[in-house]
Amino acid sequence: MQPEPQQVRLAAYKLVLFQFVVAAFAALLFALYSDALAALSALKGGIIAAVTNLVFALIAFSKFALSNAQQAKMALVKGHSFKLILTIVLFVIVLKQEVAASAFIIGFSLATVAQWSAAVFFKH
Repeated sequence: MQPEPQQVRLAAYKLVLFQFVVAAFAALLFALYSDALAALSALKGGIIAAVTNLVFALIAFSKFALSNAQQAKMALVKGHSFKLILTIVLFVIVLKQEVAASAFIIGFSLATVAQWSAAVFFKH
């Protein structure tokens, strides 16, 4: 049985919220065990992963409810393309600032892995 479009959209938003929580947790760990720059860098990395997924969800699932499968497919492609471009742009913006590169990458990676592991935590 197929999940309802609103269930899928809600699951996508829960995933993004989970990524923000993971980003905040990573920043907290860096704040406790390193310094403020590392904590902020980890937070920026995690936020990039979460924000780009939010943008993807907003684009991809805006047309999900339509019955036309071709439009739904195009929305997914458009959302993914925009997500990749936005990720690159945000990386460039952040990396022009003073950051702790390893903490930044760890924050981004943890939030991204949270996306992949979300199926364990969220059922439709």
